[in-house]
Amino acid sequence: MKKSDIGVIAIMYVICVFFFAMTVKLPEDAQTYPLCLISGLCVLNTLYLAQCLWKCRRAGFFDDLPQIFNGFLSGQFFMVAFCCLGYLVLMYVAGFYIASLVYLTGVMALLSVPKSHILLTVSLLAVLIYFVFTLFLKVPLPTGILFK
Repeated sequence: MKKSDIGVIAIMYVICVFFFAMTVKLPEDAQTYPLCLISGLCVLNTLYLAQCLWKCRRAGFFDDLPQIFNGFLSGQFFMVAFCCLGYLVLMYVAGFYIASLVYLTGVMALLSVPKSHILLTVSLLAVLIYFVFTLFLKVPLPTGILFK
C-alpha cells in the first residue's frame, strides 16, 4: 500500500459524506440520480480500499509522495485552482450553464487544448447537461443572481 492511497481514500469518503448531506436537502424527486452516483462512488472507493489493504498485506507499506510530486507544475496547478474559485463565483452570479461554459473553455485554453477539441467538448457537454439534468432528471441547477 502506498502512502498516497490513504489520503485519496479519506478524501473520497469525505466527498461522499459532503455530497450526501447536500443531496438530502434536494426535493425528493431530484435525489435519485445523485444518490445513485454517491453510492457508486462510495462502493468503488471501498473496493479500492480493499485492494490497497490486500496489496499492503502482500507487498507492505511504502512512502511514494516524493515520487508523485516529481515534476509538479505548481504554476499550472494554482492557476487551475484559481479558475475553480472563479467558477464558483461566476456560478453564483451568472448561473450553472454560463459559468460551466466559461470555465471549461478557459481551463482547456489555459492547458493548451486544441481549439477544435475545446469547441467540440464544450458544445457536447452543454447539450448533454441540458438534456440529462434539466429535461430528463429535472435537477434544479443554479440560475445565478443575474437571472432570478
